[in-house]
Amino acid sequence: MKKKNIVVLIDWYLPGNKAGGPVKSVYSMLSLLKQDYNFSVITTNHDLGSTIPYKEIRPNSWNSYDGIPVYYFSKEELKSKNLIELINSLNPDIVYLNSFWSYYFSLLPLRAEKSGKLKCDLVLAPRGMLGKGALSIKPLKKKLFLSLLKFVNLHSKVVFHATTMDEEKEIKGFFRKANVRVAANINSTPILKNKSIIKQKGTVKFFYLSRIAKVKNLHYALQMLLDMPSDADITYDIYGSMEDKVYWKECEQIIKQLPPSVKVTYKGELSFEEVQPVISNYHFLLLPTLNENYGHSIAETLRSACPVIISDHTPWNSINKAKCGYALDLKNKTKFKEALLEAIQVDEKEYASMSQNCINFMEQHTNFEKDKDAYKKLFS
Repeated sequence: MKKKNIVVLIDWYLPGNKAGGPVKSVYSMLSLLKQDYNFSVITTNHDLGSTIPYKEIRPNSWNSYDGIPVYYFSKEELKSKNLIELINSLNPDIVYLNSFWSYYFSLLPLRAEKSGKLKCDLVLAPRGMLGKGALSIKPLKKKLFLSLLKFVNLHSKVVFHATTMDEEKEIKGFFRKANVRVAANINSTPILKNKSIIKQKGTVKFFYLSRIAKVKNLHYALQMLLDMPSDADITYDIYGSMEDKVYWKECEQIIKQLPPSVKVTYKGELSFEEVQPVISNYHFLLLPTLNENYGHSIAETLRSACPVIISDHTPWNSINKAKCGYALDLKNKTKFKEALLEAIQVDEKEYASMSQNCINFMEQHTNFEKDKDAYKKLFS
């Protein structure tokens, strides 16, 4: 049987890592399915928030990344005509759009398909961008634009890729007649079973792993740390791309107010390869995010046998029952502080039990064959 040609459009891709989860989602999808489909990726030759081209990449030509052909447009050459011509030259059966709001890599192909310039099926992954948390950032602008999109019926022939049943409901909340298929996000990070970090009562090493952006709610975590006991020994290391420098300035003002017992350090960015070796040296992920369609940093933390302290605006709320962390209502600040205090007071034996719970939880929630079947239905 002839393999389908699937062209993946994504604003930023490897070797870049600043765009975070969506890049990991696409990479993991391609890794799982590249034997079953002829994939090619079209992206840009620089990372999120940067204008500096990747040194090891030939711009405006085909490169290979982990066995997948990838075309990296330069800023000068990324034009509507060039993009549509390149897509059509590949004779795609499906074009996979990895964004809802992107002009070149979502809206433009949708318009091209509607006008007949692009003759193939379109699969669109909103990546949580229609969730309440994501829409709470610049809400008026986004709601007006959504109303316009519904009016022009731009998404009428699209197959929407939802990664959870909740996201399916979010999509249908805006596009009532949408054709939505559910295929879970995939994280290909191995499960770490030999974690060895000492956990003493009264001492804790927290970390943050995400973009520095309002939707990730870093300032909330910092505010919670203002009231921690003076005799505790608390570390909070921050990893992620500096997407919103104005927001970071706000976070820095809170950091200046923290007691001496709380040491906060911005550590810069981690490549995909660095994530697990680095975060295995911490006790808890502290990420009170406003919205996660999936939350690769959460998945990778749990797969690294490390418990998490997160909001309940993610697909990971079952960690409470599994006793491998805390998924909490952000409105209940007292409960959130109590979770932090519990994490500080956890001893070696209790931590070892939580760590093992993370391993058990992720083993129960990993089924790549089931994932593959779901993606085959998505692309059928």
